[in-house]
Amino acid sequence: MFVRYTFSVEEFLKYQEQENVLEVIIKSPIRMANYFFNDYSNKIPPFCVPKEYNGECHVNYLRKMQSSFGWDWGPAFPSVGVWKSVRIVMFQDNLLEDIKTETIAANTSHWLLKTDIYIQCFESISNAKFKLALNTKKSIISIEQNCCNDICVKNEMHTGVELYVPKTDINTWWPNGYGEQPLYNLSIELETKNDIQSKTISIGFRTAELIQEQIDKNDPKLGTRISIKCNNYNKIEYTFFIFIYFLGLSFYFKINGVPIFAKGTNYIPANIFPENMNDENVINNLLTAAKQVHMNTIRVWGGGVYESDIFYKICDQLGIMVWQDMMFACNMYPANQQFLETVEIEIKQQIRRLQYHPSIILWAGNNENEAALRGNWYGTRNNYSMFASDYIALYVNTIKKIVIEEDKTRHFLVSSPTNGLKSEEENYIAENPYSALYGDVHYYNYEVNSWSSIFFPWTRFASEYGLQSLPAYQTLQKAFDINDLITFPSPALIHRQHQPLGYGFMLYQIEINLPVPPNPTVSDYVHLSQIVQARAMRIQTEWYRKHRNTLLKDGRGLTMGALYWQLNDVWQAPTWSSIDYDQRWKMLHYSASDFFSPIIIVPELEISNNLTIYVVSDSLVDLEVIFNVEIYSWKSDIPLTTYISDTILLKNNSAQLILNENYFNWLNAITEKCGQSKDQQIRSCFLHTKLYYNNINMTEASPSNYMFPSTFNKIIGYETPNISVSRIWQEKKNQINVKLESTGIGLFVWLNVTQTDGNFNENGFVMLNKTKTVKYMSNKDISLKQFNLEIEYLRTKFI
Repeated sequence: MFVRYTFSVEEFLKYQEQENVLEVIIKSPIRMANYFFNDYSNKIPPFCVPKEYNGECHVNYLRKMQSSFGWDWGPAFPSVGVWKSVRIVMFQDNLLEDIKTETIAANTSHWLLKTDIYIQCFESISNAKFKLALNTKKSIISIEQNCCNDICVKNEMHTGVELYVPKTDINTWWPNGYGEQPLYNLSIELETKNDIQSKTISIGFRTAELIQEQIDKNDPKLGTRISIKCNNYNKIEYTFFIFIYFLGLSFYFKINGVPIFAKGTNYIPANIFPENMNDENVINNLLTAAKQVHMNTIRVWGGGVYESDIFYKICDQLGIMVWQDMMFACNMYPANQQFLETVEIEIKQQIRRLQYHPSIILWAGNNENEAALRGNWYGTRNNYSMFASDYIALYVNTIKKIVIEEDKTRHFLVSSPTNGLKSEEENYIAENPYSALYGDVHYYNYEVNSWSSIFFPWTRFASEYGLQSLPAYQTLQKAFDINDLITFPSPALIHRQHQPLGYGFMLYQIEINLPVPPNPTVSDYVHLSQIVQARAMRIQTEWYRKHRNTLLKDGRGLTMGALYWQLNDVWQAPTWSSIDYDQRWKMLHYSASDFFSPIIIVPELEISNNLTIYVVSDSLVDLEVIFNVEIYSWKSDIPLTTYISDTILLKNNSAQLILNENYFNWLNAITEKCGQSKDQQIRSCFLHTKLYYNNINMTEASPSNYMFPSTFNKIIGYETPNISVSRIWQEKKNQINVKLESTGIGLFVWLNVTQTDGNFNENGFVMLNKTKTVKYMSNKDISLKQFNLEIEYLRTKFI
């Protein structure tokens, strides 16, 4: 599935008006997976997916989309067929195939553009001419030279050329939020005695680094570690020894010399059927939606596919950096010669196809397989040495070796999560691949309150974290009979819940944080689950962002990436996505526009009872700001009082603690209207924080934010308001405005529309004012007659 096959058909073609028939015989992937499992001498686990997946077994023996046999977010549809176009290519003697590039900041005045060209050859080439032309913003820079006096080996020939490009002739490519994404056409022409072959690609000029440097490397400390062992007699043995104590390694991306906090998500295939994955409109909508909420990074997850050329082209254009997994996920894999040879072809082809894209910043060997092997997820402990040997043979001796040979411009991680260089020191399988002192971490914990930061990892880089929610009710209606949407969860809804204990976790998270109606409907649970998910992801993402500069004494902290799981869906079901199958934004995606904003203000009541307020800035210049805190009682939409700060110098590209006070002392010094006891103060009031630039107009510097000391099922004094639409009018052909009126504070106000070709500028919001106007912007013209609107909001009293 991941390999391009090329055959010479010259001797088989029928010419003139005769019909040519291409016949492809494909065997059942389910049967072949079972055949390889039974035929292979060593049985490779896991032997099947969990029963909740309703899936098939032994997908790890096939080089196929691993999730096609079932996953916790999608169905099992083991596809069969030719999933990409079939072409007949005519040429005389040789075929210009792949182009790789490298952009190096050679000096202060020039970029060095290195180009590698791969030619599929059927005979040796001599006396050929090679021409390279780069369209810059000022002119066309070209070079022509004789080439290719080489021998054709295994139908392949390789040549290259270097070109110095004045920096004044191009603009640098930057990730979204840091600058523009200029792309320049690079044309290659190969002229032989019988033919002229040409190919054009679009490239960007940028440098990309993964920084893994020793923390506190200039000030190593001596420390003492205590090893405690228990023998069979429960006797405790103490071992003391002195060791050099370091605080681990950093882990962050640097683009054009600038440290970048990676803000984004994980991407699964756009469709469960491979032939439908490459719909340009769907891909463009998903990636544009990522850009719209300030994302700069997407991780292409290793259980899907190497995405289409159009996917990476759009990422190039939008400034979305790509963390690219190789297609191995949550499995052990064979390491026999036949399997490794297939993988070698796959990796070499994919690297050569994708390498020139400036958006791709990292290659990773697999998803979670280092952690699975070390953690004995699949019962590998009894034969650990064999599985470890297979792991090294596949990911290190084969994949890493090829990646390094084919692309010296990017870093290669063997796995994710991983300790990076530290894992390599431990022979690529770390004792604890989830160490907070190195590399990246995947974090899921559904058995604790997902709104509480005390459980979040102090990681260098959070490359996966998430929580399930239901898709929009309108999305469910397209896939379920109306009788299946009366009670929750119905047998049909249970059938589509592939996460073990998934609905139990979902209900637990709802019930510990939100008031639940006495007879909740499926529509109620859609709204409640999306509130919980959005709020959980906001709190966790803000946690990671605000601790980008925090280094604890034990070395934890310095988080420089937050990629939540997951962006998109392949069917109508409960999943971790922020955009559902019908392209409707969930509340999480709207919330991401705030928590991924270039500048954010983050209030939190910590377990120590301290109120902390951080400001996080992606800006590359220092800024002067002022913040205020409005204190509200749940009884009124008029603030009790407002705290206003002095001017603060906000350092560039950093997070800054601007307030750290005992909450109750701070609150009592400002107002006495939140109650006498701490319990009353927690349950009676909340904070609304705003950040402004210190300029004449006091313009807002970031989205406002809230600190809710209590869960919403425990607040006191709150009366559910009546929220209604007072006016709807057409602003433009593709824009409709909606004016809302409320009798009080509205919580998680959600506007539902039947349309799927647009979004509101704001949704799932807290409504503090009596009126609020929101805008619905469509991708095409829309009329008021087509606009069907419903309003939902959190209710704390039920009649």
